[in-house]
Amino acid sequence: MRKEQIIPNGIEQPYIGLEHIEQQSLRLNDVGSSNSVISNKFKFYSGDILYGKLRPYFRKVYQPKFDGVCSTDIYVIKNKKPVERDFLYYLIATEEFTNIANSGSSGTRMPRADWNQLQNSEWLIPDLPTQKEIASILSSLDDKIELNLQMNQTLEAMAQAIFKEWFVNFNFPGFDGELVDGLPKGWRMGIFEELTDIKTGKGLKRTEFRPDGIYPIIGANGELGRTDEYLLDDKLLLTGRVGTLGSIKISYGKKWYSDNVLIMKPYKYFYFTYFNLKAIDMNSLNRGSTQPLVTQTDLKNYLTLIPNDEIILLFEKTVNGIFEKIFFNDIQIQTLTQIRDNLLPKLMSGKINVGAALVAAQSAQSAQSAQSAQSAQSQTEKDKGQPQGIAPTDIPTKK
Repeated sequence: MRKEQIIPNGIEQPYIGLEHIEQQSLRLNDVGSSNSVISNKFKFYSGDILYGKLRPYFRKVYQPKFDGVCSTDIYVIKNKKPVERDFLYYLIATEEFTNIANSGSSGTRMPRADWNQLQNSEWLIPDLPTQKEIASILSSLDDKIELNLQMNQTLEAMAQAIFKEWFVNFNFPGFDGELVDGLPKGWRMGIFEELTDIKTGKGLKRTEFRPDGIYPIIGANGELGRTDEYLLDDKLLLTGRVGTLGSIKISYGKKWYSDNVLIMKPYKYFYFTYFNLKAIDMNSLNRGSTQPLVTQTDLKNYLTLIPNDEIILLFEKTVNGIFEKIFFNDIQIQTLTQIRDNLLPKLMSGKINVGAALVAAQSAQSAQSAQSAQSAQSQTEKDKGQPQGIAPTDIPTKK
């Protein structure tokens, strides 16, 4: 394990805290800056393995491709020969490793993994060429996931640029330059509640979590686990209510939403509301003392721009095709993640050899690509047929 500690002292570097590593997915949801931290941090280098030691059942594992600093609640792990670096990363990402970390964790409310126990655990390690082949199969899937994520970032940036040009710079189709009280004629200031209904998710007891559950449980930082019931089946906007502020997500399908999430279904204009929500400075609404907190009331009353319906409708039509591509890529990401997670334990345990894993991965991707296209088409048709002005179903209702 790497134990190099530094104090950033104003030197800007990428910073990864526990809040930046998604649970279960082996991905980041964001990267912070060392300028925002003042205490001692661990130094990490490209290729190191980051493992969240707090609440190890969250399976917060990531392998950065850049240097930076991270929270001291994260183990920085480097390989030792004859274990190949990328193979070690995927071994640490297995459910078996997570179970071992959980079994030796200390603390009740905030259990922490015990490094002494982890480093003394015994594993069956294949020869070096096999390690490299296994890592190559799994990393090729992760590379495709990363490519889709980058494509989505580019696509959303395009839609964001259109939003800014039209609704911040007032450079929208048909504008004649006439302003009334600083706004285009027919536009006004209103409150965010005029655009969308806002509700809070519902807490779920730990006993209701299921390792092989059908539906994801969504929290402020992403997936918390799985369960056999869903709370809502809809296209929604999400933002953190407590703990993590400022992360804005679009969510589809049957999921359970925890009570640290605010849930929104815009009354009429989905993407206009989405970018308005992203423009809100959530930290300015923070009412928390021990941890950040945003209330429904403050968000509902946030002052926001309300253009006329014609221009908002034109914006929705303009960016809808962009978000259809994003949705298709999201399905591909889910598919690739599922294939990787299915192959991971089989490859690590030797239940499937490298050749069979390659065939299985290619077959699964081909089958899932067709299914992804069908799912994307279904969602597009569902969006077009969605009546306007429908708010989410009552949160207390279980499905």
